[in-house]
Amino acid sequence: MNNIIKQIIEHRDIDKIFRKVLNNLYIIGPVSITDMEILLYLNIYAPEEFVNYKNEILKYMGVNYKEIPVETLTDSIFGMYKKYVSEQYNYTYTPVQVSIVKGISNNQCFSFSAPTSTGKSYVFRNIIENSELDVVVIVPSRALINEYYFRICRLITDKTVNILTFIDKINTKYAKRNVFIVTPERCKELFKHKDEFNIEYFMFDEAQLSDEDSSRGLYFDSIVRRIQKAYPNSKFIFAHPFVKNPEAQIIKNHFDENKSYSYQYIQKNVGQMFLVYEKDNYYHFGIDKKMMGSQKILCNFDPIEKAIKSGGSVLVYTSKASIYKKEVFDEFDRYIRMCTSITDIAAKKYISQIKSYIGATDKEDSDMYSQMLHLLKHGVVVHHGSLPLQARMILERFTQEGFCRICFATSTLEQGINMPFEVVFLNTFKASKPLALKNLIGRAGRSTLENKFDYGYIIMHKNNMSKFREIFLAEDTLKEVSLLDEDNVNDDYKDFKEAILTGTLSDKYNLTEKQLEKLSQRSTDEIIERLLGDMFCNDVLISLETINQDPQYKLKIYRHFEELYEMYLDRRMYDGEKSVFDTAIKIMIWKIHCKTFKDICFYRYSYASCLQKRKSLQAEIKNADGFNKIISQRELDGLYAAFVTECKDIPDKNIRNFSMFGNREVKAKDVDYDRIVFDTYDYLDKIIGFKLSDIFYAAFAQYYERTNDIRADKLAKYVKYGTDSMRHIWMLRYGLTFEDIEWVEEYIDDINEEEIKFKTEIKQIDETRYNLVARFINN
Repeated sequence: MNNIIKQIIEHRDIDKIFRKVLNNLYIIGPVSITDMEILLYLNIYAPEEFVNYKNEILKYMGVNYKEIPVETLTDSIFGMYKKYVSEQYNYTYTPVQVSIVKGISNNQCFSFSAPTSTGKSYVFRNIIENSELDVVVIVPSRALINEYYFRICRLITDKTVNILTFIDKINTKYAKRNVFIVTPERCKELFKHKDEFNIEYFMFDEAQLSDEDSSRGLYFDSIVRRIQKAYPNSKFIFAHPFVKNPEAQIIKNHFDENKSYSYQYIQKNVGQMFLVYEKDNYYHFGIDKKMMGSQKILCNFDPIEKAIKSGGSVLVYTSKASIYKKEVFDEFDRYIRMCTSITDIAAKKYISQIKSYIGATDKEDSDMYSQMLHLLKHGVVVHHGSLPLQARMILERFTQEGFCRICFATSTLEQGINMPFEVVFLNTFKASKPLALKNLIGRAGRSTLENKFDYGYIIMHKNNMSKFREIFLAEDTLKEVSLLDEDNVNDDYKDFKEAILTGTLSDKYNLTEKQLEKLSQRSTDEIIERLLGDMFCNDVLISLETINQDPQYKLKIYRHFEELYEMYLDRRMYDGEKSVFDTAIKIMIWKIHCKTFKDICFYRYSYASCLQKRKSLQAEIKNADGFNKIISQRELDGLYAAFVTECKDIPDKNIRNFSMFGNREVKAKDVDYDRIVFDTYDYLDKIIGFKLSDIFYAAFAQYYERTNDIRADKLAKYVKYGTDSMRHIWMLRYGLTFEDIEWVEEYIDDINEEEIKFKTEIKQIDETRYNLVARFINN
């Protein structure tokens, strides 16, 4: 058979095509891309005939989680297998899921690869629920943490199970075991408590992160090696999408091959249709040109419009730059205008939560205007890695509950987040590697429990069609040698690599012996002494007002931190690094003085947009007349954004010192508040949270151990937690934020490692707030 797309659209030889595909499904299962494409075309263009074959198709696909009527002898045979699986495993697993369960049960290390929508997460959740010991799930992003957390919380309502997105020993009076869902970076805290937990499973989801040729790839492998040493009897599970050689994890991390197993699954549970966009039209094309046809064929409907108007959702995969520059919104303006204003009360509540968290307004031409909020009111979501975690959690729930019509997203959605879409439009290829691209298009169409053939559409620009075919058909492999075992590692990470290999990384401080030595020298002590002298008065932290009153005093404090960081680096910082570092210290000092996220965003926006100056000029314009009014108006019109250093990863000698809003490129009144929000989160998360807090905490904590200087102990706590109040620290350790503490503190009688004792009034608060602490309410 050939030109099958054209045949099906013209309704020729339909029964013959059905018989051919059904025979393939019966013999080899749903493993062929082309078979799944053909089924989808039959579903769309021959719906009356498809109904007659639907149950047979679903039976042969092995989607046992769907309730499919038994109509034939063959159906009965497949039904018997489904019944056997259900009785044997207590779940209606697919054949692939059964194989995954066996692989995990029979081996200490099981590494596998499977396409998206094969139900791997369902198996993981069941294993987590049924384990009697602790479980650690390691995922590549904060976004995926959220998904796991909410799903497992819904699954496990038993309050004797701690479900935490951080590693800590808390709620010990009630918790019999723990489920930790963390990124590799957060997993480092595990080693401070390594003797306090009995961990049965380490689950590495989206484990292809280990192949990143960067510090993150190095860090991922370091976590695997440290866990192997600390928990030699635990089970290791590595899950990847579309990888040909999942055994790479076993080889590169030196697992015992006699106790390890790997497998690549290629079965598919959903169909996907491929289209190109050209001159306002959509055209069908097939992956296999010999079978599906070598020419693109006009599609008689607009898949994006169809999805939006039917209450479905569309993912537009784009670059962060196109979001920041607003280009992608102009490009898809026709579809954005199809998205009507949201009226649902629950959706409006989500929007209100984000508005409150970031401190923005959705009113155009107002200060702190957020286009993200404005779009959200129409069901248009913006999603990328610099989105604040709290906002990201809300947006993901917003999308999963069906309120999203269009989602403009970057590579954050490559990492397996369960935000399903009817349509995926690949508006860029540049931001993704082949494996990541395949993972991304897995967002198009997700498995459902409904008795139907599940599918999605994938669209791209015409000039990407050939490249897409090439990528789609290519086999993706992981490196079988870890970065830990390679020589070409960035100079700034060589000590870290050596410490992992020699077992000399400090579990307490998460730094190498060499780094700790640098932070314990006499010259370092002298810097810390000067810093403590300037940060405290009579053992009390100097107020933010005092610091801000004297610019020279403020710069002096910055210089102390710079000197301390340069001692750690063992070199001087370059100008670009220093600019990023000083901005991070400014934000850290705000955080130390208990400023909330929206407070910090406002301070940065106010400075960048020259808010005080603009208000002063606006007052002059209002009250002046004649020539003075003209002069003030000209000054206001000619006012440009102040110099603001954009967040960049440090250390990096190659960072250039330039403003986020350019040199006289953006008017002060046009400063993008969303950019400030995103950049501020990057500083708090990527620079302060992941880099600087460990360094400064270790420096001040060690100094306290040597000197008993109470100021150093306080500053160590301020750096790590943002407060030295043990009551507040315990609240933070239970997963609450400073924004939560503002309202929850009055409802807490006592809090410690064992439990949180709540006042009875806690049960009277609104549902959203109650749900944040519900797992810890036992009285």
